[in-house]
Amino acid sequence: MRLHVQLIAETPESSLSVLSIAGKAVCFVLEDGFKPVKVPGETRIPPGVYKIAKRKAGKFYAQYRQKYRHEFSIELENVPGFSDILIHIGNTVFDSRGCLLVGYGVDFNGRYSVVKSEPAYLELYGLIKQAFDEGEKVEVEISRELWQKPGA
Repeated sequence: MRLHVQLIAETPESSLSVLSIAGKAVCFVLEDGFKPVKVPGETRIPPGVYKIAKRKAGKFYAQYRQKYRHEFSIELENVPGFSDILIHIGNTVFDSRGCLLVGYGVDFNGRYSVVKSEPAYLELYGLIKQAFDEGEKVEVEISRELWQKPGA
């Protein structure tokens, strides 16, 4: 299964994307803004295709295992210049530290934020877990070209 994260809007501090699977929109994704030189905890990850792995360590794994009985947390592996990049629940770039936050809605107040993050995360986790349970490889493609209406 391949997740596709397509950038749709950005500010210097925030990046808003839509996450789709096989052409079907699933949720929004919030990340930090683009920085030409990485600023730890304040820079979005670079475009590319990354393997999704089952992470079984760390704060989010412990919290989500206890609260939701999850078997793993969702980690992007081998992101150049980054480590410990997860997909998790959160609303603002201050919750991110380089990770991808998911939500069903968007707010804007000078920078983007996502809302209804918990249900979006739970749906996405279920889709990823099902793919793993069926023996599928799971990866995410991050696209940074801003989407533009055809002919624009």
